Amino acid sequence: MSKTTRSFVTGAAILAVAGLIVKIIGAFFRIPLANAVGSVGMCYYEVAYPYYAGLLVVSTAGFPTAISKMVSEYVSLGDYMGAKRVFRVALLILAGIGLFTGALMFAGSSALANLSTFAEADLSFKALAPALFFVSIMCAYRGYLQGMQMMTGTAVSQVAEQVFKLIIGLFLAIRLLPKGPEYAAMGALIGVTISELAGLIVIMIYYFSKRDIFEGQIERQTACRDIDRGTMANQLVAIALPITIGASISPLSGIVDSALIGRILRGLGFAEEAAQTAFSLLRTNVTTLVNMPSVLTMALAMSLVPAISYAMAQRDYKSVRTNVQLGLKLALIIGLPCAVGLFLLSEQVLSLLYPSLSPVNLDIASELLKTASVGVLFLSLVQSMTGAIQGIGKPSIPVFNLFVGFVLKVITMSVLMRMPHINIQGAAVSTVVLYAYAGLADVVYALRVTKLHVRFVDVVLKPAVCTGAMGVAVYFCGALLKDHGRLGTILPICAGVAVYALLCILLRVFTETELLQIPGGKKLRRIMYRK
Repeated sequence: MSKTTRSFVTGAAILAVAGLIVKIIGAFFRIPLANAVGSVGMCYYEVAYPYYAGLLVVSTAGFPTAISKMVSEYVSLGDYMGAKRVFRVALLILAGIGLFTGALMFAGSSALANLSTFAEADLSFKALAPALFFVSIMCAYRGYLQGMQMMTGTAVSQVAEQVFKLIIGLFLAIRLLPKGPEYAAMGALIGVTISELAGLIVIMIYYFSKRDIFEGQIERQTACRDIDRGTMANQLVAIALPITIGASISPLSGIVDSALIGRILRGLGFAEEAAQTAFSLLRTNVTTLVNMPSVLTMALAMSLVPAISYAMAQRDYKSVRTNVQLGLKLALIIGLPCAVGLFLLSEQVLSLLYPSLSPVNLDIASELLKTASVGVLFLSLVQSMTGAIQGIGKPSIPVFNLFVGFVLKVITMSVLMRMPHINIQGAAVSTVVLYAYAGLADVVYALRVTKLHVRFVDVVLKPAVCTGAMGVAVYFCGALLKDHGRLGTILPICAGVAVYALLCILLRVFTETELLQIPGGKKLRRIMYRK
């Protein structure tokens, strides 16, 4: 396996481990938060987030990818000073973007809250506004470090964010709850803002701790490209713009949910609180679980971009194809079992994590999760293949595919939700449609443009067989233990993990070469191949 593939796998592993820690801490935040403030409080919390994510997407999606791509290209040519200049230019641009978007959200908080039909959420918008500036600055550092294949800085800052959000956000939400659910949501989001500041401070400390390494690389550099700052800025924007547009589809989808779901449900005769509850069940209880596996595939995407960009700059097309195939394979290994597990254990998982849900709300959330779980697989494909295609240098392709998927989502939701017997389920189906189209279209394009002939048995069939056997084990174990409370959830999960892991070993899902590049892979190699 090539150096770029090793870097990709190692970087993905670092980010994946950090992502798992982040998701676990995040669950300790969102789950007790939802149980404490109730569906109405979480409604005010969730209403603000899509708009926040929409404004933040310029900083968090387009520019970090553009920075890491350009930095990795400069590094591949031995021009470390050029890589440093890319970072400095990006830092200025992102600081301006952060100030503008933060001021826009704060000034427009009332208008945004009214647009979502939940006027009391204006406090939530105000609480989140300063975070836009902190995250923008932080993403400049993350993009540079990722381009240098230093993923630890991003990982540590992500964990720091979640720790501060857990401690401060949950504390403020509970303290402010007596004033009303809208104040509890505001307190939780103040915790988010403080956590982003903490993450920024941590990654800056990490960056300055590596300053001697960066300066040494500049002194030993073997090339120097004479490109002025204006040209660099134009190049960054040219790369970031299509990525930003594509990344905006997900928060735009959330905005559409917040703008349409309440209106359509009220049109069907739902009471105000019933509409708020249905929205909260989908966005808080269900979407949170569906998005958990995505942290692993997002880590793949973040590592794929600089790894493939480096290989493309070196014209190492074999490494490009190897990285694309490995990215597709890992997306299936992650996405398939997670989708099946959430589908089969939807009610048990929800009742374990959200004991405050009433039986009626639990039934609604369980059916929503069964539908939404199908999208886990397609979301995994979207994220991994988007990273691959961006690394190849075709960022507009995932944008177009996501846009078509988004149009299909709006049409599907508008039609299905107006059917009284479907109602809120239409929103869950529409999101699956979005990611199904985009994911499959991205895979087809990535395979075609790289002229990659996928090893079907190794990449697709083996993960599918492992997942099928896991599903059988989970189904029967879950059926036998359904009335045993927490054990009825924990034991089927453990059984599924054990069966899946055992079959991955017996079927040798990873090749010997792949195992040598995966952290801890040497031990697995001795088990799988007895070497």
